[in-house]
Amino acid sequence: MSMSYALVHYPNINTENINQIRHKYDPEFDLIEPHITLVFPVFESINKNNLILHIDSILSKWKIFPVGLKGLQKSWDEYMFLMVEEGKLDMVKLHKELYTGILAEYIRENLPFVPHLTLGKFTKNTDKFLQVLEEAQHLDLNYRCFVDKVHLINIDDKQRSIIWSKEFVLRN
Repeated sequence: MSMSYALVHYPNINTENINQIRHKYDPEFDLIEPHITLVFPVFESINKNNLILHIDSILSKWKIFPVGLKGLQKSWDEYMFLMVEEGKLDMVKLHKELYTGILAEYIRENLPFVPHLTLGKFTKNTDKFLQVLEEAQHLDLNYRCFVDKVHLINIDDKQRSIIWSKEFVLRN
């Protein structure tokens, strides 16, 4: 059974409009709630307890910080992103710190980390993308919240389901 771990933040916002778009265009709609990924899926060869200790030790130095979600962008690999504007630098810093120690070998050197919430995927379908861009602009997706907790999730890559999840709480 092939499994992977990822670390995500679920923004504490009203996701109704976001899900209106995701429901139609995000292949992961049924797998996971709207989220911002901090650690991308890592295959399960990694030791779970060591990973938890690593995340704990990094987060122990972090306080809750605000984020603002606003602005739409198309990624290099054909996804539509709702961008993290406010709090972007904090997100990038946290991402970099997480990719040390046990996760150091997994960092994607060739890809800059762009903090975002995924709205959909549009492989090779530019017309569709523009149509959805317009649809999303009408919804005026603009949110503020705080990164107060993150979740380590264990994904069954075959079933496309989350097996378990562990919550980490940032301090005030």
